[in-house]
Amino acid sequence: MTARLLVAAALAVAGCAQVPADRPPVQAPAPAATLPPANRSVADAIARHRKLADDARRTGDLATAAQHLQIATALAPDDPSHSRELAAVRAAIDKDVRDNVLTGTAAMSAGELDRANAAMLRALALDPSQPDAARALREIDRRRLTRIQADKAARATQQGEAVARSSSPRTQGEVNDGFDIDQAIEMLKAGDASNGLRDLRAYVEANPANRAARQRIGNAVADRARELEDQGAREQAATLYDQAVSLRGDGNAPWAARMTSLKKKLSLEYLDKGTRVYRTNLAQAIALFETSVKYDPSNTQASIKLSEAKVAREKLEKIK
Repeated sequence: MTARLLVAAALAVAGCAQVPADRPPVQAPAPAATLPPANRSVADAIARHRKLADDARRTGDLATAAQHLQIATALAPDDPSHSRELAAVRAAIDKDVRDNVLTGTAAMSAGELDRANAAMLRALALDPSQPDAARALREIDRRRLTRIQADKAARATQQGEAVARSSSPRTQGEVNDGFDIDQAIEMLKAGDASNGLRDLRAYVEANPANRAARQRIGNAVADRARELEDQGAREQAATLYDQAVSLRGDGNAPWAARMTSLKKKLSLEYLDKGTRVYRTNLAQAIALFETSVKYDPSNTQASIKLSEAKVAREKLEKIK
């Protein structure tokens, strides 16, 4: 009996040795990690802008690439890869800007204005604040105008010589007149209003009976006035409209209604300005009311305000 018990105990011990007592329990695999919806949207936006930046770089549009990388950098400020790429793109932009400015400058020196203009425009497309390119474009426009005037002068000279050979003084005068008007109008369109108007007035004073030329001159000046008005330079436009009427020499100007409307608006604005400063600055109010009346003499309210202001000024002077 004792032997049987010993054998059973040995068998039990052997069975227990095959299974470790401290084996951990089996766990189910952890689910894949997922981002919260907000973070997922940001990640998608970053990926989208990075792709747009890559596409822009492949096509050579560095300015657009820089914009998208800047957005990606703002969305993930802790990720240095975006800022590194942005710095690299900006460095490439700076280099391209310098190269284009140098190319444009060399083209200008060679007299190749079209090539210079294209290079400077490329530089400004990459960096709109580039001052050298902006100055160069203004200089290119000035040189182009000079070239146009020189070409017209040469053509006029050739035509004049041909007319002189044909012994037709009247035709000779018409050729020179046409050149003088064209040159002055070109100056006016290019922004040189003072010199352009000076030459146009000189022509009208010398040829007051040339109705066709005067109408053409008046229309050209009025066209420039409309451009200024559309750009917001309304007072300059009003002045040019007056010049156009004087140069045209008649009251049938096609732009008369537009000019009158503009002057009425300016008159009302100056009336409002004068009314607002009337009690604090009488001298300034008088000047503003006078301007209002100048633009629209039929503005009775401005005339009344001007008279009242002048009376008030006289009373103040007597008190002093």
